[in-house]
Amino acid sequence: MDQYMDGIIKRSKALINQERFDDALELLLEARKETPDYSDIHNQLGIVYCMQGSYEHAVDSFKKALKMNPDYIEAHINLSITYSEMGKYTSFISEYRKAVQLENVEGHLTAGMRGKIANAHKDLGILYLEIEETESAIHEFNKALTIAPDYLDIRTLLANAYIRREEYDSAITELEKVIEINPSYSEARLKLAVAYIKKGEKDIAAEILRAALSIDPENEKVKAFLELSERDRS
Repeated sequence: MDQYMDGIIKRSKALINQERFDDALELLLEARKETPDYSDIHNQLGIVYCMQGSYEHAVDSFKKALKMNPDYIEAHINLSITYSEMGKYTSFISEYRKAVQLENVEGHLTAGMRGKIANAHKDLGILYLEIEETESAIHEFNKALTIAPDYLDIRTLLANAYIRREEYDSAITELEKVIEINPSYSEARLKLAVAYIKKGEKDIAAEILRAALSIDPENEKVKAFLELSERDRS
């Protein structure tokens, strides 16, 4: 039976990747009739419902999966993401923390699950930034990067948080790491220029902006910042 149900899960994932959500839902609902106590089916159903925007159904499915297996890390992560989509941030944080605690105990996650946990830290960091809890945001972004050090968007968010705290050298260090990995990342170059402007080193900032514009000549934001920078220097 496990082999059969694993096949169902694989087929449903393939349908989701093809954005055939209705077909995936039909397949999983039929499988649930046959084996209502299989937690992976409920978790996968929750993913499909979430993809369709049926968040209440998604929550119900993830909770059923967790009732059958309280240590199901992926279901905790998926439930936390769903709560975030619904704007239920207290519930989001609660589920996310359960997943992290389990991850610390088990210590063996797939790359996909690690990515989900890293993005959960990122989402929580963004929430902290929105309420101006910058120190907590930095803490969450650093946690995310411990799990997924190559996530350049998270490293850029960390740098932005450092800029808010006026820790410009720390921001510059993080942004230079991003640009070393991806020289065409315009947002990182823009933030790097901002950090140098805040430090009062406007000539360096202008050089960075010109380099960014040479890589991405249609970037209106970079054009605007360069124009302001040139105006301030004249």
